[in-house]
Amino acid sequence: MVMVTNPVDVLARLFADVSGCERVYGIGSNTDSARYRIALARLLAVPVEAVDGHVIGEHGDHAVICASSTTVHDRPAAFPLQEIRDELAARPRRINGGIGRTRCGPAGATIAALEHALGVTDGVIELSARWQGGWLGIPLRFQDGHPTVALPPLSPAEASSLDAADTKIRQAYRLVEKSGETA
Repeated sequence: MVMVTNPVDVLARLFADVSGCERVYGIGSNTDSARYRIALARLLAVPVEAVDGHVIGEHGDHAVICASSTTVHDRPAAFPLQEIRDELAARPRRINGGIGRTRCGPAGATIAALEHALGVTDGVIELSARWQGGWLGIPLRFQDGHPTVALPPLSPAEASSLDAADTKIRQAYRLVEKSGETA
């Protein structure tokens, strides 16, 4: 099952818990990572294929840019992180102010998630998935449709931000659970 609807991290967990389905993935971190790589490639004037980097955690305000492990042409990259953060944070407002929806990002992320989960494509893709008792966007390495966590090394600040995203998603999920109990 591939979850596209926002809040993607919470709803992917809810679907998995209610349905009992073990293979539920949300695409939020994948779209965030794609936007990150595109923005960085544009800023550094390199092809997007030269950029390897992840955005993990939550799809939203607490998304974690893994700047410390980002590479360009397989080398560590120096770039103005705050400029990238600002651009990624402004993107939803630009989308809403423009055509009011995305054109193809979620569709491409959905297709990529299905290709990996079904074993059509091997490789690493960032997806929301069950991890350490919670649900977070993390890089998963798929081999013949079987995922293993492929979390890059995190700086102390990135690890702290990932913990904050985990806390936020768990709190949001508890609110959803409580609202379901009263319905």
